[in-house]
Amino acid sequence: MNYSIGFALMHAGRRVEARLEEALASVKLSGAKHAALSFLVIQDQPISLSELAEKLTCVRSNVTQLVDRLEADGLVKRIDDPADRRAVRAEVTRLGRERHAAGTKLINVVLQAVAKELAAVDPKVLKHALDAVQ
Repeated sequence: MNYSIGFALMHAGRRVEARLEEALASVKLSGAKHAALSFLVIQDQPISLSELAEKLTCVRSNVTQLVDRLEADGLVKRIDDPADRRAVRAEVTRLGRERHAAGTKLINVVLQAVAKELAAVDPKVLKHALDAVQ
């Protein structure tokens, strides 16, 4: 791969991420907040902060700060872990579910626009090429 292709790939990824962040900002979310809410919504039950950190592939201290921000926004609440009095779990609130749904709609709009921009490229070939990058 020559430099121009490598840099084009990095810049394209950054531009798509920026578009997603801008869209999510309109519903007062970030990519990180939406990702955390996604796991909580899918799980559909409170999960430990350690488990959330694992799912988000980040360290627990980052998740603690993220949950702090989500809780301050009223999107998540902490509840005691019934199995371990020292631990807490994160539970998505009704507002969190609503904001997550709104964010998901916006993400889909951005991704549809990106797909339209890439319509001239065979999607199977593009997917195969991107999957090959490890």
